[in-house]
Amino acid sequence: MESSTKQMFAHGFLLGRGLGYLLVVLLLWETSLIGAEEPKVSQTQIHQWIEDLGADTFAQREVAATKLSELGVAVLPQLHDAAEKADDPEARLRADQLAKHLTNGDLQVRIDAFLAGKEVDFEGWLQMQLILGDSNGVRKLFVELMTQHPEVTKSLAGSARERFIAMERSLVRVKKKRAALDDPNRADLVALLLPANDPGVPINLDYEGLILFLLRREVANRLHTDLQLSGPIDLLVSGMINRTSMENRSDFLFFSMGWGLGQVLPLAERTITDSTTPETLCLAIQMISRFGDLRDVDLVKSLLEDERVVSEQGFSKEDKIQTRVGDVAMAAIAMLNQVPLDKVGFTKARPHPTFSFMIEDVGFHVDAKNNSRNEVREKIRHLLKENASDNSSIAGESSDAS
Repeated sequence: MESSTKQMFAHGFLLGRGLGYLLVVLLLWETSLIGAEEPKVSQTQIHQWIEDLGADTFAQREVAATKLSELGVAVLPQLHDAAEKADDPEARLRADQLAKHLTNGDLQVRIDAFLAGKEVDFEGWLQMQLILGDSNGVRKLFVELMTQHPEVTKSLAGSARERFIAMERSLVRVKKKRAALDDPNRADLVALLLPANDPGVPINLDYEGLILFLLRREVANRLHTDLQLSGPIDLLVSGMINRTSMENRSDFLFFSMGWGLGQVLPLAERTITDSTTPETLCLAIQMISRFGDLRDVDLVKSLLEDERVVSEQGFSKEDKIQTRVGDVAMAAIAMLNQVPLDKVGFTKARPHPTFSFMIEDVGFHVDAKNNSRNEVREKIRHLLKENASDNSSIAGESSDAS
């Protein structure tokens, strides 16, 4: 029959009523199999030991603390009650101290078991596991989050309102660290990312600004390159970025390409229809060129006639090269069709691993007599016609088959 032998190898009280407080040092306990059950302790006996915490003699206080410690977290309700209602002030104080030590000791035991891969019922773990998966790295991150931002882990199993309140508290906490020039850690970043992935939790410009600051720090880069955490963290970051405002759109699109976040493609696609700023539009086009496919061609081709200048290089008129929004759209259509840029007339452009291509490399001389831009545009239009013809053929085959 199973029972437990709780091993306590250090404990004690500080002597004297004048000191006014109690110190109990409890270390971890382990379970083992023995042949007989431990005798049950009556509530009357527990009550007597709690009263003895305020006894006049050290020996009585020591015995009472030892007995209560051996019972473990099971006596926490009685200790909490005594800490509030006991007649003797010293009994109240010592009951409170003993309850805190028992709580901390039990939490550490549970954390150790959790990090060893055992099932431990921590509030919010099930939800975080569903979001980030279960690995040793995720468990360590959860413990850091639980101990530094407990409101966030608890809110994961709650409502959107609870997650919003938890995020706001974490926001204040991280702001204070930043003001004190104390570098935020990875738990700070994740505490702000998790709630923001809930569409029911509103985010504002203040939040976005702080997130941008954190994402540019080394702590974010370490998470992004962590072998166990990179995938889950990238999903969290992408989920948050897809909810960001137009005011910070350029910064988040630029960052997303740097991290290779293909999950942010929907934001880039929405930007084509929502943005009116040439620079933002071109970043969105570059992202679509890198992570999109032929289904995005119709979206991009709507910008082919956009003549707004997005980049200008050179000093004299003979050397000046301008890149227009329409030029960037042409380059993207070629890339989406897997046609090399030099084949359509962008002689200086090369594929770029981060930005698909560089905007400066798809511009043309300002010289009005230069027909290079028109020649490229004609090739792109021809490419679009070929796509339309291919799509019509596929549609016809599908119709015949049906």
